[in-house]
Amino acid sequence: MTEHASTPSDDADDAETESDVWSRRSFVRYFAPISIAIPIVVETETLVGLLQNDFGEDSSWTQPTGVSVGIGGDLRPDLDTRQKLQNAVLESVEDGRRLRLVVAVRNTADAPYRLELGAVTTEGGDTVEGGYTTDPVAPDETATFTAEYALPADASPASVETTVTIGNQPSRKTVQLAPVPTQ
Repeated sequence: MTEHASTPSDDADDAETESDVWSRRSFVRYFAPISIAIPIVVETETLVGLLQNDFGEDSSWTQPTGVSVGIGGDLRPDLDTRQKLQNAVLESVEDGRRLRLVVAVRNTADAPYRLELGAVTTEGGDTVEGGYTTDPVAPDETATFTAEYALPADASPASVETTVTIGNQPSRKTVQLAPVPTQ
């Protein structure tokens, strides 16, 4: 058996190879965590920004078209004022069903504000008159009210007519309601 004696050229090749290995290891050691950390930081900032927009004090969340409003939702996200549906209950009574909508309003406009809940349309297409109109709400003031409707037996509400008047400018819109819990 012959031993292979190392020559200076072999040592140089080994040194380059070892240097290359350390270079690759250093690259992976430093680049991999950075390549993982950057997307995490960006996504975290995006999530925090979205949460602040939706749930912050000055949130400007607007509801997409065609989405129903449920408990806790803004009846008219298209306006600067706030009309929060605090509660909605459908009760069975002797002559049918009673729909009760509890709404809290906050006037963020610079003029007097009034909200009117008009007729309710059932899923069967029947229109039920009723509702409630607030007294004028001054700027930066709040009010809470309850509107009640007598629905036919086995009827479920599908939408409610709303009219918001800010100053002397009315804005009418039909708001789709999410399924209302039955008691």
